[in-house]
Amino acid sequence: MNIKLIREVIEKHAATATGNLGVYFKDLVTGEEVAHYADEIYPSASVFKVFVLAEMFRQIEEGKYGLLDRFPLKDEDKSPGSGVMQLMESGMEPTIKDYATLMMILSDNTSADFLFKLTGRENIIANVLEPLQLKATKCDLTCKDLIAACFQAKPGDDKLSDNRNLRNTDAFTGKLELNDETSPRDVAKVLELMYTGKWVNAKASEQALDIMKLCQTNGRIPKFLPKGTPVAHKTGTMDRVANDAGIVYTPKGDYILTLFYNGNTASEEEYVSNPRGFFSEGLLAHISEDVYNAYVE
Repeated sequence: MNIKLIREVIEKHAATATGNLGVYFKDLVTGEEVAHYADEIYPSASVFKVFVLAEMFRQIEEGKYGLLDRFPLKDEDKSPGSGVMQLMESGMEPTIKDYATLMMILSDNTSADFLFKLTGRENIIANVLEPLQLKATKCDLTCKDLIAACFQAKPGDDKLSDNRNLRNTDAFTGKLELNDETSPRDVAKVLELMYTGKWVNAKASEQALDIMKLCQTNGRIPKFLPKGTPVAHKTGTMDRVANDAGIVYTPKGDYILTLFYNGNTASEEEYVSNPRGFFSEGLLAHISEDVYNAYVE
């Protein structure tokens, strides 16, 4: 593993972007790190679901409910945006594991909102954010409310346009009192605890990562890696924001890589050219590819 080359790779790619880019790399074998603006605050978008998942497993261990307990889908839990549950008939009774799996592998917003309400904002803060001293992190809003805040819409509005110009608006620049935000280093702390079996316990940590390894939104960290490379990760996307936070498992060892690109803060030219993430998806995927190659060489 060439830590100097990994640092150079990250700096090379960062120079191609005008939007804020945060990267955190940690070799889980040696403990060596590379941090590029890794403590700055970024819109988490759906990466906040990692914190929901963490508190969910803590509450399962506490005995509040079990992975296979069933809860009915209700109309008031349905959220616009990513996922499939919003299209399902109310009254069906998925298990907690079903909700968690859909939340993490398809970034299903309805499942996330159900689990956010079940676990509770105050519990996520008190049991995840505060004990781990995740000082750059806020986990305040459901997906429905986050979408409304970011797109300046009414909660539940499913007619959001990619064409509106939201560049440098408050929800994307850390100016809202209540928001979903984090830093590359903060989310990496949770991932490392899961990797080492120290989040709740070894069983819960393994179960959380097993779900994340099934992720199907694979256009960033895993995209250009060798076929079959295991990656336990969670993406986040919202108006030129492209994030991915995960653990990459390689024949030479494993590492954490968290990538946060806030294209909402980019130059006007870069913002306009990136309406559906064409630039940001490629940026993160190529950073991941080059980091991997430097790691295994």
